[in-house]
Amino acid sequence: MNNPLVYQAIGVLLVLGYFGLMWMCWKTWRLPHVAASLLVFLSAVTFLAFASFVLKTQAAWRDHYESYSAALEAVRAENVELQHGDLEELHQTEGSIRSLRARLSSKLVDRGRVWRGWEPLGRVEAENGDDPPRLRYRLRPPRPVVEENGEEEPAAAPDSPSIAPGTVVYAFTEHELEQAFRVPDVYLGEFNVTEANADTVTLAAMLPPDEEQIEALEAGDTTWVLYDVMPLDSHHAFAVMDEEERRMVGKEREALTEFFPNRYEWPEERYEQFLERLTRFNREATDQDPPENVWVLVEFVRAHEIQVDSDVEQSLLDEGGRFYDSSGRALELHVRRGEDGTVRLLEGDTAVFDRDTADTLIGDGICQQIRLLYRRSLSDYGFAFRDIHYRNLDLDVEMARATRDRDTMVALRDKAEEQLAFHQREQANLETDLAGFEQELQLLQAYYGELEETWSRTRTRLSELFRTNAYLANEVTRLQIEMARQIDQQTQEATASVSSP
Repeated sequence: MNNPLVYQAIGVLLVLGYFGLMWMCWKTWRLPHVAASLLVFLSAVTFLAFASFVLKTQAAWRDHYESYSAALEAVRAENVELQHGDLEELHQTEGSIRSLRARLSSKLVDRGRVWRGWEPLGRVEAENGDDPPRLRYRLRPPRPVVEENGEEEPAAAPDSPSIAPGTVVYAFTEHELEQAFRVPDVYLGEFNVTEANADTVTLAAMLPPDEEQIEALEAGDTTWVLYDVMPLDSHHAFAVMDEEERRMVGKEREALTEFFPNRYEWPEERYEQFLERLTRFNREATDQDPPENVWVLVEFVRAHEIQVDSDVEQSLLDEGGRFYDSSGRALELHVRRGEDGTVRLLEGDTAVFDRDTADTLIGDGICQQIRLLYRRSLSDYGFAFRDIHYRNLDLDVEMARATRDRDTMVALRDKAEEQLAFHQREQANLETDLAGFEQELQLLQAYYGELEETWSRTRTRLSELFRTNAYLANEVTRLQIEMARQIDQQTQEATASVSSP
């Protein structure tokens, strides 16, 4: 009965039967009755045709309705499952949107708000009240994204619709990776939001930027990303899942070079050491690793429970609010495990602990050591940047002092060189005089030798003359004595001859 040809044959027979009856009634009926009957027949046929079309359309749409209703119910059920998970299960085995949002919130609880894609409009004049004057920059929020069809769609909404004046933000330039998403690149500094409206915000630098930061601040071909909390260092940010051991390990060197190109032209050895610290995360430790960087991979030999939630629940907004208490248990709601706050580890489960905790568990016979792993020490970038700034200030002071001492030493050296040059000239003059003196000395020595020789000859001659004179004097004395004796003798003889007559 569902064959359309049957209905078409029945329709043709009815039409032929109607015209046959009309032919038989033609002789007894009047023309108005025949015309009215014909009109009624045509109207009935027309109504029947439209009714069949409506019935066919209704049947077609009913099939669509039933199929789409079933699909809609399936989609609604899938949507509920995606939203809330399997409501018939006591313990959810697969993640849902709510659970994933909770995990995301837990991951981002210490990240703070982020404003991406801000365009720098350049430096603005410092206010008169600034003492000392601070650098100020004006930014514009992200522009709408223009699609290929010419329609504008708003850019991705930031984590907060606006930045309130007085907010302290940490600014970075953005760098686009090959995967077509942007990551922070150059740290621009710590800024205070002095003005904010729907179109622009004005930032004032909290600390004077260095030369590299000023160069990046003045560059107009990039966008900025603003954080109200300094991004935290993390091991997992540069790690991947090891499918064999089911734990996170550091990325390979080739993958890390994409995130950390050697843009500062470090020595190759230092650059390799930096990449090695990242890629060795959760890998084998060595004897050269510091004790604080050595962690222990253990396997539980019996079931064990660890209480990870504190007995006291506290919010970060409370006075003195913290994430964890002194024993390391969670205080903040977003990082609490919930339920009874207990982590249950079964026999055969593995975990990574610090050395002290692992030694305690191993000593209690709860687990056994598998191997030692390396984990680098995390950095506090907020403290590090400020510490580097103040160290640079100290270095600037030391450099100024060293420059002053150098200038003093240079001046003293110049004076010493002047004195040295003077004394060198004086030495040259003295050496010239010495050469003249030495020449005169040689002449004098030669003359002295001649005089010595002459004196020696003269002294010899004088000695001879002295001896001769002495001999002659002795001879004269002898002769005088002899003559005196002869005279005395003659005188006595003469006196005797006179007195003898």
